[in-house]
Amino acid sequence: MRPSCILLLGILTLGISQKANAICGLDDAATEMVRIVKNPEVRVNLNQKLAGVGCTVCHLARFGGPRNAFGTAVNTLLSLKDREDSFRQRDAGRRMASILVDPSLPGSPTFGDLFQNGRLPVQPLTSDPDPLPHAPPAESENLTVEDAMRLVRETHAKSPWEILQLSKCHELSPPAAAALADFSGEMLILGLKNLTPDVANALISSKAATVWLPSLTSLSPEVAASLAKMPAHLVLTGLTALDSIPLAEKLASSPGALSFPYLKNLSPEIATVLARSRKSLTLAGLTSVPSDVQDKLARSPGTLYLPNLLSIEGTAIAAKLASGSVVLPKLEKLSAEHAALFPSAKGVASFFGGIVLPLSAITPEVAAAFAPDPNAPTAPFFNLTLVGTGPVSDEAFKALLRSRAGLILPNIESLSSTQNRILSDAATEKKSQPGLPMASLSLPSAKVLDSLILAERSVATGNNGTLFSQGNRGIVSISDKVAAALGALPDTVQKLSDGSETILPNGNLSFPSLTSLPPVTLQLLLRKRWLDISLPSLDNISPETIRSLARNTFRLTLGITSLPEASADAFAETPTDQSMGGGFIVLPKLRNLSPKAARILVNSLNRGIENLGYTRISKSPKLYLGGDFGSSGAGFTTLDPDVASELARYQGYLSISGLEELPDASAAALSSFAGTYLSLSGPAVEKLSQPAAAYLARIPGILQLPLKDLDSGPLAEKFAQQTNWTLFALETISTDAAIALTKYKYFFGLRKLRILDSPDLARRYVSDESSGGITLPMLESITPETAAIIANSNKPLFLGLTLLDSTEVAAALAKSQQSVELPRLRAATPEVIRILTTSGRFKLSADPPFPLPTQSN
Repeated sequence: MRPSCILLLGILTLGISQKANAICGLDDAATEMVRIVKNPEVRVNLNQKLAGVGCTVCHLARFGGPRNAFGTAVNTLLSLKDREDSFRQRDAGRRMASILVDPSLPGSPTFGDLFQNGRLPVQPLTSDPDPLPHAPPAESENLTVEDAMRLVRETHAKSPWEILQLSKCHELSPPAAAALADFSGEMLILGLKNLTPDVANALISSKAATVWLPSLTSLSPEVAASLAKMPAHLVLTGLTALDSIPLAEKLASSPGALSFPYLKNLSPEIATVLARSRKSLTLAGLTSVPSDVQDKLARSPGTLYLPNLLSIEGTAIAAKLASGSVVLPKLEKLSAEHAALFPSAKGVASFFGGIVLPLSAITPEVAAAFAPDPNAPTAPFFNLTLVGTGPVSDEAFKALLRSRAGLILPNIESLSSTQNRILSDAATEKKSQPGLPMASLSLPSAKVLDSLILAERSVATGNNGTLFSQGNRGIVSISDKVAAALGALPDTVQKLSDGSETILPNGNLSFPSLTSLPPVTLQLLLRKRWLDISLPSLDNISPETIRSLARNTFRLTLGITSLPEASADAFAETPTDQSMGGGFIVLPKLRNLSPKAARILVNSLNRGIENLGYTRISKSPKLYLGGDFGSSGAGFTTLDPDVASELARYQGYLSISGLEELPDASAAALSSFAGTYLSLSGPAVEKLSQPAAAYLARIPGILQLPLKDLDSGPLAEKFAQQTNWTLFALETISTDAAIALTKYKYFFGLRKLRILDSPDLARRYVSDESSGGITLPMLESITPETAAIIANSNKPLFLGLTLLDSTEVAAALAKSQQSVELPRLRAATPEVIRILTTSGRFKLSADPPFPLPTQSN
């Protein structure tokens, strides 16, 4: 067996980093769960894991599709309408910490327990997940009637539309349940594992819009019948059995996606009812599903996911499963007829779609069904992931390579010599056609890169000499012969306007898992210069190795966690040709930096600044410490004032990520920052102390902070004077800061603003000529005065209000000359609903707002 890694059949290459820093539109829920982890070392490791797993935190597949148990829980608290609402996502993350991972499992930990122990809720496609840690029995909190009434009263006092959460209440008395039924917001009863008929009857009269009971696994017929009568939407994701047709009808009427991760069996009658769900239906607990049940499920109008299905019984269910991303990793058999339906499924060629099947089910006939005529103009390109270790026949392998699939074999570490020859033949025979994406093959679990076919046949250059590539994330060793072949790749020859030629580096040499680089391998690889070298796991390396890497690339990423003084000047020869985008030094895992090492590093890289009058251009490489281009890395838990003082002398672009603490003394040291651009990120700079804000306001260069709360006038004035808008994360702003910020002369965007109570800020939105509308998708609160100001703007309004209980605000917005979109509105008073439905200006969600009951004094 000869190890191999990647083949791209067309314009192929080696080494673009496979980063998945963003999880999905709702990823702040997961990142908040990492943030509340107590152990700083565990937080660091979880942040690094999050950057690698991508969408599989919430989904079964990397591209999305059906959700795992964690994603199901997230999806009951959030919807796609909450994608821009990071505040609500963070709140959901904190609530998620109390939800059981598997309520059907005795001693199940909560999702919070998993994160605290350094484990993400990722569910592997190819095997059963690792056993969950056993959690000791949690002590139940007794909820008296007085306690319930107090909770309802206190929660209503915050807002008429809030979330009441009970995390540790395992039992409820009927009187306490009746008291809770008076709550009119959204109610999460997370710890309740048993429900008696008397308690269920008490909850029937609940005024809540939604009631979550995710820890219930089974219900008696009497309880099921009672819950089916509840006016509120009902969440019962923990069910392992569902026999009540009325309850199934109740659940199917939910406005959101329907998912039952633990439901083991389904009768034809229940399947018929659940298939009426308007949104997607995911039944991850079903494995052996009778044909009559499959026929019923095939009638579902929404997307259907059966990710643990063992066999497909009929064309109807195959066609239904092929109506979107296909995730069937446990299939024991697959016919060519059914397989032929999958490549044309909606979305399987996009970044957020694909097909997942077991490699063992790919017979030569099935493989051939994927490529009846791959050269035909109508032949679809599709993403195909085949999980497991096979085996796969050589004939099937050859047929797969004739398809136009982006083929990923995530569990194969090496290919046979025969399969390597098939790769070579395919690379020779396959011809690129304009406008037609070509097939590709990726083996992300390959550990050793030892394929001359890859180096000599698969790695090709385009017309501009740029190399393209996919997935080397598993490689931990590179053979000398492959290193020599890569080092022999030609550079780009660029013709200049005067007819002369210049040689430019190209290619991206990226090995995310490589932890060592022998001198011989290094020497062979660096016979050519690279546009980008990314080795984010390479830590213990000599100054000579750093120096060799730095001088041979414009963009260098290394995984060093500390920078010894002896290595601090090793980056000095990093080139910064502006025609190549300047130079980059990225140290995403750096956590330890002494003042002396910082001084040496800065002195070695400072190359001066060219002042053009209207802007300043640094001749130094961009320097990223503790993070990768602004994303979360290991980071500095704190920034020592002495280190800050040395870094403040840097004359280039400086980014420091992951700050959990920023002492005022460190902010004071940074106030003299000499460079062109300073970016600080991490929890410590989401809300600054008044002294720290005042110090940072003095920085002469451009300042970027992911501020969520701005209450400093001087800092607001600093941002107003900049040409670059950097307040993309701002959620709240004080009155003084708002007045100062309105002086900003360019495009004015505060999409994440939660409270609009400043008339000055409202008028600034109105006067912004660069925007055709006023868009505030995270808005929670607006005053009648500011509502009237923006309504008079003659601009369309898009407001993210979830609650509207002010008739004055509704009346002001109703006077708008343009449309007023309120797509996230979930609750309003009856009088407000009347205004919204009769004015003709408002565009609401298809689901009408929940009418808030009149509260008694």
